Amino acid sequence: MQKNNPKTEKFDIRLSLEEQELIRLAASMQSTSPTSFIRQQAVVAAQTVIHENNRFVVSDEQWQIMERVLNRKAKTLPNLRKRLSGSDDWDK
Repeated sequence: MQKNNPKTEKFDIRLSLEEQELIRLAASMQSTSPTSFIRQQAVVAAQTVIHENNRFVVSDEQWQIMERVLNRKAKTLPNLRKRLSGSDDWDK
């Protein structure tokens, strides 16, 4: 995400009085505005959710299977080799 993105979009949320007070207090503790505080925290939370949903965990047994498969000698595929060795229409 670029740091100098212009902020052109508006995102409205409704908060209870207690939530507003909590956010104002936290924002003041970080010497920022409530809007900046909410934006910064929302972006961090969104990045975390995306990161957690884009990684996967495998067991030791699954990892060993993956290593065995990845470390196998590559197979030669004659038809693929023949196709890739010739020229294509866009090479002309």
